[in-house]
Amino acid sequence: MGSQAITAVAPRLRRRLSKRTLWAYVFVSPAIMALLLFTAGPFLFTLWVSIHDWNLVAPISQMPFVGLANFRYLLAKDTIFPTALRNTVVFTVCGVGINTVLGLLGALLLNSRLRGRVFWRTLFFLPIVTAPLALGMMWAVLLNKNYGLINTLLLMLHLPRQPFLSSPDQALACIIGIAIYQYVGYYIVIYLAGLQGIPQDYYDAAAVDGAAGWDAFWHITLPLLRPVLLFIISTNTIGALQVFDIVFAATTGTAGETSGGGPAGSTMVVVLHMYNTAFKFFRMGRATAMALILFVVIFVVTLIQLRILRERT
Repeated sequence: MGSQAITAVAPRLRRRLSKRTLWAYVFVSPAIMALLLFTAGPFLFTLWVSIHDWNLVAPISQMPFVGLANFRYLLAKDTIFPTALRNTVVFTVCGVGINTVLGLLGALLLNSRLRGRVFWRTLFFLPIVTAPLALGMMWAVLLNKNYGLINTLLLMLHLPRQPFLSSPDQALACIIGIAIYQYVGYYIVIYLAGLQGIPQDYYDAAAVDGAAGWDAFWHITLPLLRPVLLFIISTNTIGALQVFDIVFAATTGTAGETSGGGPAGSTMVVVLHMYNTAFKFFRMGRATAMALILFVVIFVVTLIQLRILRERT
């Protein structure tokens, strides 16, 4: 009788579970549709445009098919793309490295018995809430070689005037400095949250064993901050490889540049070159090919970072 009862109940249970599964799919379907519409759809369209020649004016159905010609042009014939890629890599390596170190040092300082910690935390965090375009324009004025405040202060100190954004040798370093100024406060707050999440018991036990100072930092603080380091390095790298707004705002109009990236292409980055190619020269096929190359670079770099940092977490 028991086996017969189970056999009779099983079909009803399966029907009930199938109904629940159906309703689950019904409730999840709007999110899936939105994901397909706003993520997968544009990505597939980007792939499609990258193998065509499109000028934004001709109908999409009439785009000439060119295969991999756009990629071959960027990698073999485009004289600006290698420079833009090199500048992007330099910006990313320097910006991420300095932000990571300065953010940690600032968080360690604010986590100590420092007076006015709330004030300093707020002061460091303020630049992140400023629009990047406004920030770039502000620093372009401050670093102006003729009437900028920084050069005025240098002259008051009897130091030579500097060209800053007008110099091919100094412009990229200035852009990196502006980006660090904007984002280091954000990473200080993230580090600070990680530091305050480490139990004090670990440090007390280490002190009993005679470990303090650098030993406690190396064997307790740093290992427990590795998840925070993973987040900071990964997100900072992804954002740095896509830098556009600060460069565009700070260099447009500098040394006669009308579309940023100057002087003499010293601050040209991949996304800015992509923007100029698409909306200044109407070469959407080449621009989307650049976007795909940048996507592959970001994807590979992020996988490497995740693998290196997760192996130790």
